[in-house]
Amino acid sequence: MRSDHEGRWQVGTVYDVAVVGSGGFLGDAAVRELTRRGHRVSLHPRHDPLVVDGRWSERARGVHTVVWAAGSVTPAVAAERPELAREELAVLEEAVEASAALDVPPRIVLMSSGGAVYGHPGLPPYREDHEPHPANAYGEFKLAQERLVRRAGAPATALRIANAYGPGQQGGGKQGVLAIWMDAVLAGEPIRVYGDPDAERDYVYVDDVADLVATVVERPDAPAVVNAGSGRPTHLADLADLVRYTVAPLEPAIERHAARGHDAPSTWLDVSLARHALGWTPRMSLADGLRRMWEARR
Repeated sequence: MRSDHEGRWQVGTVYDVAVVGSGGFLGDAAVRELTRRGHRVSLHPRHDPLVVDGRWSERARGVHTVVWAAGSVTPAVAAERPELAREELAVLEEAVEASAALDVPPRIVLMSSGGAVYGHPGLPPYREDHEPHPANAYGEFKLAQERLVRRAGAPATALRIANAYGPGQQGGGKQGVLAIWMDAVLAGEPIRVYGDPDAERDYVYVDDVADLVATVVERPDAPAVVNAGSGRPTHLADLADLVRYTVAPLEPAIERHAARGHDAPSTWLDVSLARHALGWTPRMSLADGLRRMWEARR
């Protein structure tokens, strides 16, 4: 069968890549980029899982790589509903076990978190060789995913992704600050900044992430852990001002609020390994990325 990227299939296609979570923000972007590069992609959104009752999907039996972009666990969910994080970890574990039973287990490209896995006492910019100290329950969950895949012994690369943003991002679930702010602007509500306005974060455009995912898929020699970010820190206060500039002539107010328990501290990524080992570098500036995201959202 062959995917037309909308969930319909044609008989006769042998797939080389499976994307789990293909209906999500990052998963959908990865599918678009992989398809553009000529890969035959087996789609596995939430309603069409890769593994059912411990059995690997027949449609994905020939794939050489699985991109794991699945997940509805956000920082807020991980803090408030830890049982849901455990359930998602169990889904990944089932897939890893089913993969091990195949004649040739596929590589796994796991979408992890660079904003939450790293943390104090290290100081940003964080490199891949920095010891992880998850800043919150979400970071602990993503690190547990990485360790689960590593223990399985299959070839794998964990992409530690900064704060991804861009067209198509949803603002629900208390994740995706730029989508949340833009939705607030459209609703005539203020931009709410939580925590220290001087805190620095890393924002990476969705198409740049998809480009790195596809590059890693095509490079079996990719490092075991790779940061995916812009490599540039942005203060929360500056980010709010940039959004106000982007949405002009609308003039949303900016409200300051205390930090929430799941908010990470200042964190941004060193992306030099991706550049040196894979030839990847982020191309979209934050200003241009915000403009494209706002135009799509309107």
